[in-house]
Amino acid sequence: MKIKQFFQRFFNLNKQKPSSGGMPANPSEKIQKMMAMLSATREEELTCDEVFALLDQFTELAAQGEDVAQLMPLVQQHLDMCADCREEYKVLANILHGTA
Repeated sequence: MKIKQFFQRFFNLNKQKPSSGGMPANPSEKIQKMMAMLSATREEELTCDEVFALLDQFTELAAQGEDVAQLMPLVQQHLDMCADCREEYKVLANILHGTA
């Protein structure tokens, strides 16, 4: 994840929704969330576009019972940090399982 994307997600700059979702209300919680996200970053990470390109493969492997965290660790790490991509994954998984 690029630093600009990080701050956009952290401060919810790319969405005009109220902060009732996943955004902490007070500044102390925001700082703690930012520190947790920064500590989870790696030297090599995938962008949302890169994850989106791999998401169908990742979802199919997961549906087959494969250890996707082992097979595609960068995708798994991105999904752990990115709510937008995680939501896309959940939609695909629901479609694949016929629960959409």
